[in-house]
Amino acid sequence: MQVRDYMSAAPVTIEAGADYQEAFAIMEDRNLHHLPVLDNAGNCAGILARRDLQLAARYFHEAPVEVGEVMHTPVTTIAPDADLGAAVQRMTDERIGCLPVSDDGGGHLVGIITETDLLRALRDLLNQRAG
Repeated sequence: MQVRDYMSAAPVTIEAGADYQEAFAIMEDRNLHHLPVLDNAGNCAGILARRDLQLAARYFHEAPVEVGEVMHTPVTTIAPDADLGAAVQRMTDERIGCLPVSDDGGGHLVGIITETDLLRALRDLLNQRAG
């Protein structure tokens, strides 16, 4: 089982210069918990979690603040051909809820894998064993 089998391809993203309230609206509208942040070159520069936005809202209130100021960086990525076990290990070790998927070992984003995706993989594995 590889990351590519369970990742969400072409994830919703936001640019680092966008206002954090815009990010919050996107996450609410699409029921997302994580949002990859792209730099001017279109590479993944960070990751934004819903809790980051909640903290920003408490701290900055209505003041305009760029996503780049509240995102997590540096971002840890994983390759699409990596084993799912490697994704689980990395997420567990770093205590993170998702990994942007990069096909070039850098920032070129091709997908995202989340805790929910890993739970789907576990479900499939358990169903295979039971079947």
